[in-house]
Amino acid sequence: MRAWLLVAAHPSVPVPPADLAVEDLTFPGPDGALSGWLVRGRPGAPAVVLVHGFKSSREEMVGYARFLNAGGYGVLLFDTHGCGRSDGATIGLGATEPRDISAAVAAVATRTGAAKVAVLGISLGAGAAILAAAGDRAIGAVIADSAWTDQDLQLDRLSTVQLGAAAVPLPPYGPAMVSAFVGTDVRQARPLEAVARVAPRPLLLIHSADDANATTPVAGARALFAAAGEPKELWVAPRGGHVGAASAFPEEYRARVLAFLDRALR
Repeated sequence: MRAWLLVAAHPSVPVPPADLAVEDLTFPGPDGALSGWLVRGRPGAPAVVLVHGFKSSREEMVGYARFLNAGGYGVLLFDTHGCGRSDGATIGLGATEPRDISAAVAAVATRTGAAKVAVLGISLGAGAAILAAAGDRAIGAVIADSAWTDQDLQLDRLSTVQLGAAAVPLPPYGPAMVSAFVGTDVRQARPLEAVARVAPRPLLLIHSADDANATTPVAGARALFAAAGEPKELWVAPRGGHVGAASAFPEEYRARVLAFLDRALR
């Protein structure tokens, strides 16, 4: 069943990096316990919550944690529900992950005493970060790398099956089943409609010009930027592919993110 496979949980056992002093952290989320690693920054420093992509885990965010912690920030890398070691039988396809992000923001603020907390998300986590900030004023700034604007394409794919060159219609049950599995209407998760509510908190959108992921074209980043309020920034890297700006231009990526956070949080 394609609807179930789209949202079925993806558990794993993340392996702690040897070069970061991580503390195991378990904290309550809206759909069960959430699991992560806390990396402490300088005393009193702001903190950053890192949000991984589709059916991934906190391990995907270790490289980001390294340069953020080197910059003095406290960092929380965590598994959204249904991923890594966090509870949950499904993922939320962006519709429920914003609640996980808010729980993570509260947890890192409590554990570190950080007065200001930003969120950096990639891919699925990027759109979820925008949605979280739109409804949670405790989030002081957002960095969204390779964000999506809505889940219409993903859901519409469930309404047809490709037979050769022909797209054969299926009964229109797939999208409704996804929402039933997730427990909320996934079509209502629409970062493009929510992004204006991030302002007046700063927003940095990052994208690669050659992002070939059908759900995250660079046109989506430009649309998000146009819809967002000030202060806002958009960096379109010349190449890198989906979530690839950090690896294609590592020094520029780090410099842009750290400069943005310094302006936004300090």
